Formats: sequence, C-alpha cells, structure tokens
Amino acid sequence: MPLAQAAPATGDAFNALAQAIEKFKEDTRYPAGTAVIVVKNGRIAYQGYFGLADIATNTPVDADTVFYIASATKPFFALNALLAEHAGKLDTHTSLQAMFPDARFRDFDANAVTGKHLLTHTSGIDNVPLGWATAFSGVHDEASLRRLVLASRANAEAPLGTLDYSNIGYNIASLWLDRSDTAPWQAQLQARLFAPLGMRHTTARVSEAEARGWTIAKPHAFVSADRNVPLYLRKTDATMHAAGGMLSTAPDLANFLIAQLDHGKLGRKQVLPASIVHASQQQQVTTDSKYLGFPRDGYAWGWYTGTYKGRRMLHHFGGFAGFHAHLSFMPDANIGLVVLNNEDVLGARLTNVIADVAYGIALNEPGIATNTDARFAQLVVDTGTLEQAALRQRDALKVRPWRLSLPRAAYAGRYVHADLGEMTVSLQAGDTLAMRWGQLQAVASGYDQPEHVRIELVPNSGNVLEFVVDAGKVEALVLDGMRFDKQR
Repeated sequence: MPLAQAAPATGDAFNALAQAIEKFKEDTRYPAGTAVIVVKNGRIAYQGYFGLADIATNTPVDADTVFYIASATKPFFALNALLAEHAGKLDTHTSLQAMFPDARFRDFDANAVTGKHLLTHTSGIDNVPLGWATAFSGVHDEASLRRLVLASRANAEAPLGTLDYSNIGYNIASLWLDRSDTAPWQAQLQARLFAPLGMRHTTARVSEAEARGWTIAKPHAFVSADRNVPLYLRKTDATMHAAGGMLSTAPDLANFLIAQLDHGKLGRKQVLPASIVHASQQQQVTTDSKYLGFPRDGYAWGWYTGTYKGRRMLHHFGGFAGFHAHLSFMPDANIGLVVLNNEDVLGARLTNVIADVAYGIALNEPGIATNTDARFAQLVVDTGTLEQAALRQRDALKVRPWRLSLPRAAYAGRYVHADLGEMTVSLQAGDTLAMRWGQLQAVASGYDQPEHVRIELVPNSGNVLEFVVDAGKVEALVLDGMRFDKQR
C-alpha cells in the first residue's frame, strides 16, 4: 500500500520538504493523512497530499479530502460576528445579560461581560457542562443549551479581562448570533464566508458533507492499540459547534488565508470588507505563552498573535481525537500555511516540523534545506519514544486495582441529569462496566480511589468517574463535576 502521494510543487524549493514528509511516514510505518499548502504573494506556492484519508479502505488524501478542523473554526466564527456587526445585525459590546434578558446569572456580573469578551476568551467565566454537551455527547436541544448557559460560573483563576482559552465563549455567542441574525450560525458562515471565498468543499454540517458524497478523512491515532482502525468517536451535526465545527479542504482554507493576507481580496475581487478583515487581526488581549514551537503574545478575533522566525504571525490550531489542523499567516511577508492531519498525536508534532521548514523555505532562510533531514530524523526518534510510553500506559491500566465496595452489578443502571441527558452503565461479559452517554462510550478500568473508575470517553484521553454510594446503595455518578442521579 502506498504511504504517500505528493502533488508537484510550483518550484524545486519545496521538494525536500515533500520527500521528508514521505520518508517520515515510511519510517514510522504509519500512513495517516496529511495535507499541506503554502501560500505566498496571493497564490499557492506549494501543495502536497500524503498518506491516507482512511487507512482501512486505503483511500488516499487529495485536494478534495475534507478534514475536521476543530478549533481552527474560531477565526471563521469570530470574523462572521464582526461581519454581522458591520451589517448592523448585532453589537459585540452587547452584554451577556442583554443577550439573555430573562436569565438570572449567579456568581458574576453578567452586565459586565460582553460579546467581545466571549470571542476573545476574556469573559472571566467557565462552564464545564456546556463544553461536554456541545463538543462531545451531543445530547442537547435549544432549551437545554439555554439552561446550560445559566450554569456559567465565575472563573476564579482567570477574572474578567484575562485571557483563558476555552470553547465556552464561542458556544454561548453562537446562541446569541442565531437569534440576532435570524439564521443558524452554520448558515451565516456559508453566506458570509464560504460562498464569497469560493470554499466549495467546506461546511459546518457533517450531514451536508455526507449527502454530497465528499471524502471525509477518518480519525486515527498512532497510540491506539489497533492504530489502523479509525477511532470510534466521530463528529455529527450535534457536536459541530461554533468553537469547533467545520469540515474543509486544504485548498478551501488556502483561499481563506489568501483573503486574510490581501485585505479581503481573492484574486482581484474584493470579497470581504478590508476594514473588517484588518480589525479581526488586531490583538485584543495580551499573554505570554507558547505551544510547541509557536510563541504567543496575545489573541485577536479568533487568532493567536506572536512572533515566529522574526516575523509577526497570526495562527490558530485545532485538535480533537484523530485530528490536528494548523492555520497561520505572516502579514508582512505575505505568506500563509495550511496543514491538516487525520491523526492527533503524531500530527501535532509533524505539523510543528513542517511549519519550521515550510516557512524557512518561503522566507529563504539560510541553511533550512540542510536542516530538514535532521529535523525529521529527530521526529522519528521521538515517535519511538511516544510508542513505548503508550504501551507502558496500557500495561499499567490493565493491572490497576478496582476499589469499588459493592458487586459491580450494583453500579449498572440509568443515570440522569436534567440538562445533560442520560448516561447508562451496563455490566458486560467478564464483569466489565461499560458507559454510554449520547455519542460517547467507554469501558471502565480500575482507579486508586474508593468508588472511582477510569474511563476514556474521548479516545486516548482519560477521565475519572466517581460513584456516590450511601448506605450500601449507588445514588449517583459524578463526571468532571457533573452529577447524574441513578434512576430506581
């Protein structure tokens, strides 16, 4: 089975990068997919497609393969909000209280929190249940989401005005935008961004991609026990949310970056207002952090800001089980980069190296070509370390003791939360406890605290679940602070 397919570059400069990506996939013996596009001076300078969109069916990645881009959705949603404001549909200075005039928020002043705070991660509030419902379980409707918004609480570690990245502000803002613009946020993105930018293989609805017969990259994970089988957790319309809810191709995303770099123009046509595109790129809050090789000094409207290779860069990444996406651009150098992966562990590290080399080539950085092979060779070594760590983790989980006080059958049953729906616990063969909550499922393993078990509702990401036991009866379970009461 071929491990890689690369589209020809427009010049020889990127050949070394393409060859290095191909060799990396061969050396790791793992053909998960990667799509790469470099844009420079208003055009595509390089595009390459490597590996497989679906390992099980041997389906190669190509220019029409759509990937889930997770949190890389945020620059689109934030820009849409600014465009809606420009059209007189809303005001980003509207308070949270005014957005939900009949609501009674506790624990914080909802009159002080604005739409701008929600979209720049500076709202000073947190809401764990809302995040689980929108991104993972998919168990919600309009009424339950509005009730969940009321569960927002003050974030003691990041007060109002402090950058604290999460999905919550975007989740709340989407309910407001739906009412303010009298159309779902998915339709707003289509009308204001996807259509004008010629993004013909992009959607905020999984059902649309499926109905059109698009090739959708399947989620894979290098650290899975069977790494060639796609992960069970798939995105559906119910879990495509405003903070992470787009499927797109590398060429479509390249159009978005070209418009970002050319003040809203695509080709010679002004498709987005230049003033709004410019405003969306302006830093709104400062920070001092770093993700992999990318320094961050602030956040704009859906974009992190920082300096990379001595140039101002705006970027946003997206990560979810089985996916990693990268969007970035350097306004002063007129260069942008798209990298999409249908694997989340190696994908993030591979993208880090791809960005270093791709920007180095595009900036004519001295010595970048000679350093390429060494960077990728080190990544292969690091991959071996990751593989061994995953094996040790799985072995450790198998021998971890159980500390449940009752027979396991006593824990089986239906557990209900008024706004989050039903979680079921069933006893399976071999005295195993299995959990299901909406689109999530997991098999429990032991944990080192009484009445606790470990579960992986999200593949390769563990959670601790606590059973509430009183007088020899199981009364409830608690996951991440959310209590589900057992039904009798």
